[in-house]
Amino acid sequence: MQAQNFSSITISTAPSGAMFTVDGTSYTHAANFVWPQGSKHVVAFIINSPAGSPALTQTSSDGGTQYAFNTWAANNGLLTPNTDPVQTVTADPSITSFTAQLTVSYLVSLNLFTSANSTDPTSPPVCGSPGLNPSSQTYPGIVFIGSACYWASFAQFIQAGNTVTLNAIPFPGFVFTGWNFNSGPSSAYLTSITITGPTTVAPIFAPGKRVHFLTNPLGMKVTVDHSTVPTRIFADVTTCPNNQFLSVAPQFGVPPMCQGDFDFADGSTHLVGGPSPQLDQTGHYWVFDSYSSNVSATGVYKAVDTLSPDTVTVNYVAGATASFSTNPPGLQLTVDGRTNWPSYNFVWGLGTTHQVSAPASGFDSTGRQYTFQNWSNGGAASQSVTIDQNAVNSGIRQVANFSEMSRIVIQSSPTGQTIQVDGTSCPTPCTVDRQSGVTVHVTAPTQVSMGVGARLDFASWSDGGASDHTFAVSQNLTTLTVSYNTSYQLSASSTPAGGVSFQFSPPSPDGFYPVNQPVTVIATANPGFKFLRWSGALSGTYPSGVVAMSIPQYVVAQLGTVPYIAPAGVMNAAGPTPTTSVGPGSIVSIYGQGLAAALAMGTTNPLSQSVGGTTVTINNNILGLMFVSPQQINAQIPSSLSDGQYTLDVHVTGQPDVTAPVTIARDSPGLFFNTVNSLQYALAFHADGTPVTAASPAAAGETISVLGTGFGPYANFVLDGFFPPAPAPAVNDSLSITLGGQTVAATWSGAAPGFVGIVTTSFQIPAGLPSGQPASLKVTVNGTDSNTVVVPIQ
Repeated sequence: MQAQNFSSITISTAPSGAMFTVDGTSYTHAANFVWPQGSKHVVAFIINSPAGSPALTQTSSDGGTQYAFNTWAANNGLLTPNTDPVQTVTADPSITSFTAQLTVSYLVSLNLFTSANSTDPTSPPVCGSPGLNPSSQTYPGIVFIGSACYWASFAQFIQAGNTVTLNAIPFPGFVFTGWNFNSGPSSAYLTSITITGPTTVAPIFAPGKRVHFLTNPLGMKVTVDHSTVPTRIFADVTTCPNNQFLSVAPQFGVPPMCQGDFDFADGSTHLVGGPSPQLDQTGHYWVFDSYSSNVSATGVYKAVDTLSPDTVTVNYVAGATASFSTNPPGLQLTVDGRTNWPSYNFVWGLGTTHQVSAPASGFDSTGRQYTFQNWSNGGAASQSVTIDQNAVNSGIRQVANFSEMSRIVIQSSPTGQTIQVDGTSCPTPCTVDRQSGVTVHVTAPTQVSMGVGARLDFASWSDGGASDHTFAVSQNLTTLTVSYNTSYQLSASSTPAGGVSFQFSPPSPDGFYPVNQPVTVIATANPGFKFLRWSGALSGTYPSGVVAMSIPQYVVAQLGTVPYIAPAGVMNAAGPTPTTSVGPGSIVSIYGQGLAAALAMGTTNPLSQSVGGTTVTINNNILGLMFVSPQQINAQIPSSLSDGQYTLDVHVTGQPDVTAPVTIARDSPGLFFNTVNSLQYALAFHADGTPVTAASPAAAGETISVLGTGFGPYANFVLDGFFPPAPAPAVNDSLSITLGGQTVAATWSGAAPGFVGIVTTSFQIPAGLPSGQPASLKVTVNGTDSNTVVVPIQ
């Protein structure tokens, strides 16, 4: 016996929700079946719509949805015929689904809330906008759904997904306030809805408040909610006299709508205005004045009590034309506090007062300045104008007369310079307007910087005046020009600095020369230097040349150095002293140029005899050197030299020797010092070795010591160039100390331990010196004074 085969199949509708039967059993959702292969089954879409409905439709049990049958479809797409709602199906494993293809529509209900007698189909309104109700009935209005017109409630199915437009048109006596959808919020009168389910549409009509807008005098225009509308020329408020109807036909029981009539919703507010000015039919002007009492001062009307009509009156007064102008035309005036009027032509109401002003001066469109002279009516520059009956009858015409001011056009060459005109800055080119006959004070800067090394120098004014002068205005238009010459700076320097003296021909006090001026430059080397070549704007090895000043120029004299000792260039190392001599064994400074290739320090104990290629001798005695540099050498004078005149020689490797006279004297004292705020403070120490300074002054009774050199020979021999032996020997010659005008005895004076050629002298600070002030100090050795320094006293 062969095994039985089965097939699985799903029966459904698309979209779902419609009723179908399978072998006589009803379903409203997809149903799954397992049938023996080859078995026969009947599937049917249920047709149940009432009479008058489209064929092959099914209406849902709640009546809100309608399904229209299209076809049955099998999963393999081979079902034929397929348009019969009843199908016989033979079970087959290849057929897995059987689906009824449907079109869904939803019931759309229009609820007009109309009275029984308004739905009489024998006398419907005429559709359109505004439409017409020709019957003896009263309709609130009509609606359009799509292109179909309705005046009573109705219901019909509309295919799902369709979008329909809605328009509500109220008849006279009624207003439309919105739409309700399924009892939801209201919407605008022109709208659309997309059908996604059963829908109830309710247009909301309400009785309107009839408002008649009139004017006083009659027949003028008003604005209602920003729209300008005409009003009646007769006051009748019910019959629209003189055929002054609006283009909306009246309906039964509702007065016709005349010009200036509106139906307003209860409680709504509206803006009312009076366009001003207006011309009446006789050509006379009228100006807005006021509203009737049912309109606020700001023009707001509120509709209340729709059962009774209302009248709103806009009041006007007679208007007068007022025209103001200037001579010449185009100058500015001020009317009622405002200057930016499109024109100075006005229509003002009877009894009103206005302020008109002409400025003391004004400008026309070309920038020319004018001054006010008078008004044509002889009034003041600022005057009040009151509109009386004469003004209404004849109008007002007034002219403000101005006189043109003389103009000075101030220019500069080159342009763009800033000058002063009567103390005010005036970037050129600029214009100045003044009355003819006055004087103008013009000031041009004598020099104008144009950047580094360039400037403009005042040359002349076109009227021949000085850079700062006055100019008399005598013509309607004058051009005044200030001219400048361009100057460039010639700068000169040397390498090394200070090694040359420059001469310039022609000379200049500040190095500036007129453009293209040829300038001869001569470089004369100072002692200790020799000219090598030019760089910058000059070249070559000759120490003179000519520079053309076409731009800012810079010349550099390149120099070499040669040994040189300045006049009186050999002196006490402590500094200038009353005597130009130096003492045997003392420390001296030698000043000049080219004394060494560079700064070099010698040894300290013993001193070096040659440092950095430099050696110093006196009468073949080699001096110990502390340091050498191109401008200064510090060395020790041999202690064996007796008083007299000697020649000092400086020997620099690769350079010619240089000599200088020197006077040797046994006692040539000098005190070392530090300069602070132009005061020479002694190099002094407290007993504990700390320095005596303004912050740590010496006290009365305290013993301090000072350093110096050239105090004469020591009592015991000290080898030149070496630190003194211990104990350090005292100086051999007598000395005295003067401090603050008092003579003070030295407690000890002798070689300073740890120094070469330096003397330390100790003494006690006497009482009676001014407190808080530095006291002058000098040392006298065998009648020879040292330099004078100061000691801070507590």
